[in-house]
Amino acid sequence: MGTGHQTRFEAANGQSIVVTQDGFDSDSVDIYTEHGRFHYVWNRQATELSGVPRLRNRHCQLTAAEGKLLLNCGTESVTVTP
Repeated sequence: MGTGHQTRFEAANGQSIVVTQDGFDSDSVDIYTEHGRFHYVWNRQATELSGVPRLRNRHCQLTAAEGKLLLNCGTESVTVTP
């Protein structure tokens, strides 16, 4: 399987997510949203962000608007509802 990677992204308003990606072929991407001060819970899969380059090697940015979070990674983006 290989070692997985996890990256934390924070929006300007302080909301954050953790994104995990498997280390073998990078085809499995999962998003976790904040649940309390130090805990995150699984929110959704994000297959649209799978593959290489890995997320940690892309220029990704998290923004917050209208009760949703938007993770932009290059030309790909996903919406996350906390």
